[in-house]
Amino acid sequence: MPRRVPVERWTAEGPRPDDDWLAEEAPLEILIEHSFKDQRRTVSWGITLRTPGHDEELALGLLYSEGRIGAAGDVESVEALDAGRVRVALAAHVDLDLGRARAATAACGFCGSPDLPVTEALADKGFRVTWECLAGLSAKLEARQGQFQDTGAVHAAALFDAAGELVAVREDIGRHNAVDKLIGWALREGLTPLEQMGLLLSGRAGFELVHKAARAGIPFVVAIGAPTTLSVDLARSANVTLAGFLRPSKVNVYAGTWRLQESPVR
Repeated sequence: MPRRVPVERWTAEGPRPDDDWLAEEAPLEILIEHSFKDQRRTVSWGITLRTPGHDEELALGLLYSEGRIGAAGDVESVEALDAGRVRVALAAHVDLDLGRARAATAACGFCGSPDLPVTEALADKGFRVTWECLAGLSAKLEARQGQFQDTGAVHAAALFDAAGELVAVREDIGRHNAVDKLIGWALREGLTPLEQMGLLLSGRAGFELVHKAARAGIPFVVAIGAPTTLSVDLARSANVTLAGFLRPSKVNVYAGTWRLQESPVR
């Protein structure tokens, strides 16, 4: 939850005491219980900084995005041990590679990885969105960004359907965390792969976020901010529609234009 702190506001007229709301940032340790030499052991996978809340979803989404698990059946259980620790118990058949350590940052998508991940091209499952539905997404997201309205310090990500309705929204100080929380939610709900959903981002659409979307089967990514060269290249090779600079009156589509359709004439 946001925390209220004293602040001194300065203008040309001088200082004025006031209060301000700050986004909470705190470490989360992810513990993994897995099979090892016919025994069960629990190890620390690492620490990430995040906005507290939906921690179990974050752990699941992060493991899924990084290819450590591939389906809900790879997880026996997930539980928050306390305010700063989550334990994920993997199924016995899951082979866990602990060679790559996690870096303690909310802004890092592939910290510790020497190579960019390879993303397979998505098959076209028929997901389409009209311009009218897309144009209304930014206002709907803004209305559900409660922590951003309080603090101005968190990112948001949302899943939307073909009718332009927001199915789930998550906020976090880390844009990668917000997406991982969504993916973790979808895993727990049995919705993956998300072949009939789009991903809406409150900021820019970098390579890591497009990769997470493709990994989860999401065919359409639209951002309020800009894409990057790597994210556009990835979207084109992975058969993902990528749009940026979304506004109520316009949007730029950089890849997969066929999934965006003109609104029907009334």
